[in-house]
Amino acid sequence: MSEQGSEAATPASVPAAPEGAPQKSKAELRRERAAIQEAQRAAKKEKNEEKEREKRMQQQGQTAPEKKKKEAPKKKPEPPVATPKKVVKKKKKKDDVISMHPAVLRLGEQYREFGIVGGNARCIAMMNCFRSLIADYTPEENTNFKDGFILMLRKPINYLTGCRRLSQSMGNGINYLKSKVQDLPDGVSSEVAKDTLLSEIDTYVDEILMAVKTIAEKCVGLDTKGRRGGEHQIKDGDVILTYARSNAIEWVFRLAQAKQVKFEVVAVDSRPLHEGKQFALTLANLGIPTTYCLLNSLSSLLPKCNKVFVGASSMLTNGSLVSRTGTSMIAMMAKHFSLPVLCFCETYKFADKVWLGSLTNNEEADTTDLMTLMDGNESPIANDESDKLKVANYMYDLTPAENIDMVVTELGPMHPTSVPVIVRERIDKSHEFY
Repeated sequence: MSEQGSEAATPASVPAAPEGAPQKSKAELRRERAAIQEAQRAAKKEKNEEKEREKRMQQQGQTAPEKKKKEAPKKKPEPPVATPKKVVKKKKKKDDVISMHPAVLRLGEQYREFGIVGGNARCIAMMNCFRSLIADYTPEENTNFKDGFILMLRKPINYLTGCRRLSQSMGNGINYLKSKVQDLPDGVSSEVAKDTLLSEIDTYVDEILMAVKTIAEKCVGLDTKGRRGGEHQIKDGDVILTYARSNAIEWVFRLAQAKQVKFEVVAVDSRPLHEGKQFALTLANLGIPTTYCLLNSLSSLLPKCNKVFVGASSMLTNGSLVSRTGTSMIAMMAKHFSLPVLCFCETYKFADKVWLGSLTNNEEADTTDLMTLMDGNESPIANDESDKLKVANYMYDLTPAENIDMVVTELGPMHPTSVPVIVRERIDKSHEFY
């Protein structure tokens, strides 16, 4: 019974013991079966791995015998796909610049070199550039004019933004143009669409110029017949301190001088652009008594003044002022000397947003300006070889609403807390903000 049970338990793969040979124990038979099964599993695993390798090589376009070709790419430090990607990307960027409209390239270079500065000047120059784009634009075949123009407008805007960051006035101007494009009826012809958009651009630019003129007239106190009367922010005997250069303030001084108002101006200036130099020279040529100084002399000259006029890059919803860096210091010092601070800002520069601080959305100028002394020699900072020194040259700062007494606009003088009211009204009139 035991012999039959032993033979029945022996698998077919284990050879039977020859006659006359001693019978193997159960333990020995189990070891032999385990060894045979392990060998079979190893052979099966090797066969499956070989099939998997052949399958991978077939997917890569290789055959099974070409094992050396498979190992060849491992010698290269970079995958062969990386080089073509870089070349294509660089070529595409170059083609974009070459295909850019000449007016856009010219304007971008002027922005980059600070040949055009000031919110009004930059916005008007950009809108005139868009006039050239509209006049020369031809939609592609089977393309809607509205969709094609909006798509075409992206590259010029991105290029101008790369040359210099967009101002609030420029951003609002871009959104104004886009909204007018969207208002065009479907299926409108290219000729009608171009005439409509060119007319809208002319209207927008005229509104900017008219706003500046109206601010000057309200500030000087002119009535509808051009005669002085009523409230006015500039009068005989005023000594007005102003900072950097503002287009609206320059118009105010020009009109006041034309109306024979007797006043003096203290023009304060500083880096990064030294805009006050040309401004002071312009006022002096108009016959206005002008004193030019840098920001570090502010505390000495403020007691001699009775008013402070500052320009604006943007007025935020919470009444804070974004202007050339140094404006916040002047407003704070004016409050210390109990002097009224008047901000001159057109309503198209109002923004439907707030800044959490001066570094939130600020623009940084070329830091090499701070590495050059006033006499043109190189500053010791330029020779610093450590990595611990950081040079910051910011273009704008943030003046809180509590340091501003009045905002003078084309709608009239108002308190900074009234800014969100104007913003809501412009939103209701479908004016989009940047």
